[in-house]
Amino acid sequence: MSSAGMTDGKVIFEKICSSCHGIDGGGKMELKSPAIAALPESYARHQILGFREGRRGHIPEDTPSYLMAMIAKQLTDAQVNAVVAHITSLPRVVPTSLEKDWQNVDLANGQMLFQERCMECHRYNASGEIAFGSPPLVGQQAWYLMAQITQFKKGLRGTVKGDVNGAKMVLSSNFIEDEQMLRDIVAYILSLNPRPERPAKSRDGPFEAVSR
Repeated sequence: MSSAGMTDGKVIFEKICSSCHGIDGGGKMELKSPAIAALPESYARHQILGFREGRRGHIPEDTPSYLMAMIAKQLTDAQVNAVVAHITSLPRVVPTSLEKDWQNVDLANGQMLFQERCMECHRYNASGEIAFGSPPLVGQQAWYLMAQITQFKKGLRGTVKGDVNGAKMVLSSNFIEDEQMLRDIVAYILSLNPRPERPAKSRDGPFEAVSR
């Protein structure tokens, strides 16, 4: 759908963004689209500009990012500002599920690794840090966190010239030795989310709710 003539951020979001990211901004696993509700304004704008300028979405094999780049390039500066303002106004969508097979996830190890490797940039509660350009990790789905960390580790994200913060993540992800370690870290990150008030439909695939 063309964005021509649209000026209201809510309208742009509902007409252009919600089909992939959900009307609540909580993302959709089946489309591999992340949660974007309540992202910090500076981070949301930087990512959209990254898609427009080729720092992200430049690999055709990464279909979701490639399509996002095509959409972002259709937006004017005024439209970017408007839709970012709407995204930041949306309440954060809390992931409602964690991994079923909890005997294979070590939350204590995940906590230790997070505090040693991730906390400096993403803060102790995974809420992100504007000064470092690091996004909040709470509110994000497990499958997306795992996929993006893997992309950084493989050099499929964060390696384009000028992507300073992405380059930091590439270096930071090198300590992850195997999938088990990755799962431990992601499980701990998800445990930092507030518990939902009542059960809701899962948007995390193979994860289900777990007590803190």
